[in-house]
Amino acid sequence: MFSLQSVCLYLFILSSLVSGFTHPGLLVSDADIVRIKAKISARKNPWQASWDKLVALEYSQPSYTDNAVASVHRGTVDGVAGNADLLWHDAAAAFNLALRWKIEGSVTCAETASNILGAWGRTLTSLEVSDDQYLTAGLQGYQLVNAAELLRDYAPFESSGNAQYFIAMFEKIFLAKNLFFLNHQAPSEHNVRHFFANWELCNMASAMAYGIYTDNVTIYDFAVDYFKAGDGNGAINNAISNLVSETGTSATLGQPQEAGRDQGHTGLDFQLFGVVAQQAWNQGDDLYGYNSSRILLGAEYYARYNLGNDVPFEPYTNGIVSYTAVSPASRGAIRPTWELLYAHYVQIKGLDAPWTELYKNHTIESMGGFEGGAGSWGEGSGHYDGLGWGSLLYHLDVADVPAVSSTVPAVSSTVPAVSFTLPSSHSTTTSDLPSPSRTASRIVQSKEPATVASVSKSVPVEPQATKSEETSRTSTLLASHLVSGVHPTLGPALHTSCQPPITKTVYQLPTTIIVYD
Repeated sequence: MFSLQSVCLYLFILSSLVSGFTHPGLLVSDADIVRIKAKISARKNPWQASWDKLVALEYSQPSYTDNAVASVHRGTVDGVAGNADLLWHDAAAAFNLALRWKIEGSVTCAETASNILGAWGRTLTSLEVSDDQYLTAGLQGYQLVNAAELLRDYAPFESSGNAQYFIAMFEKIFLAKNLFFLNHQAPSEHNVRHFFANWELCNMASAMAYGIYTDNVTIYDFAVDYFKAGDGNGAINNAISNLVSETGTSATLGQPQEAGRDQGHTGLDFQLFGVVAQQAWNQGDDLYGYNSSRILLGAEYYARYNLGNDVPFEPYTNGIVSYTAVSPASRGAIRPTWELLYAHYVQIKGLDAPWTELYKNHTIESMGGFEGGAGSWGEGSGHYDGLGWGSLLYHLDVADVPAVSSTVPAVSSTVPAVSFTLPSSHSTTTSDLPSPSRTASRIVQSKEPATVASVSKSVPVEPQATKSEETSRTSTLLASHLVSGVHPTLGPALHTSCQPPITKTVYQLPTTIIVYD
């Protein structure tokens, strides 16, 4: 017998299923696969060296056996040691094996990846009760869905029931926690900026990945909207909290929210920026370029400092912690994300990013000639926060750039005004559910500048990619807040707490289906 919770969830998901997403369209696209196959066929480096490393890993073998358990916790709980490594190892294995399926057509690799996801779908019932549950839900959430996305054309993934078990588990455990957390409902959250940027970024990445994989426009748009105008530290204007002027050049740099904390977590922010932006890019939405390429401004700041140079620092506080100087802790830390950032900003878009290029070179040298991936460059949670393999997936020859650049999505002149309906109460019924439309061609149109009547001065934001259906969207809201401020411009002027005049929206599954451990 179906429970009320499962019926509500089914109706919510069904109501939001529409066509128009590109598949595969998360971290890896068909164009990436075609390019990689050609490079490996020609035995060109760094693709070949990276591929050789990937296929030699224990986490890439068709003989790999899943480690699915009923409950996952990162830390010690009631005297029982943490076991989250079981999940992050399996997530890495599922992705690596799914990549092998796409690149070399190995059916045995696809079957093993399918079985890993199916095993977790049939077995996992809870994540730990501490706040670390949200890290697991975010970090391993987007990784698992990226593996599933690469198995879309492996028919037994569906026919075996593995896909169905996986996504049902994901909706109940991972997605529910992603949305609960991003809606600021975690009991320990003292204010909306309580948690550091990486916590929100990974949950955005997970929710976005789910939205794309399931063709759910509501969840996808929630993640995109939160990135642009959320009120927590994962939103781009809070994650890159200040714009400062580089000494000697007056070039604008972006001070990351976690820069005063340590460089290891700040590096994680850029790894997750890459995930969120690349997933959206493969759907025709340019978050890389949002607000004058604010991700790049932050990457330049981080790379400059972590290569041993001084950077300006504006005092930072979020009401929980306060920092007066950039932190030297874990300075020079590397994470496999710089191939992606360099390829996008410098090669595809032709922008100047000298510090990003130098840090990409530093990362490649530190990793032995190519950017590795999960399971290839060390153990511990930090080594599995990202899937990596940037040299294999994103490295471009000069000859590759024209072909890649031709796929740049159209960009509108402004961010559109978005209209939403706020229910009279917090209760959600099937009649409240959104009925969005998404055209299969993903047409991008020019819109009028977004303005908010209650804001005395409204400044249009920089050109951004938009979706033709956004102005007709109606969504269930549990809260509605306006964020406004001065839009940042390139140059020596310093701006803090910059927010575009855009409505901040909150989406949430019906409360009756959110089950917590």
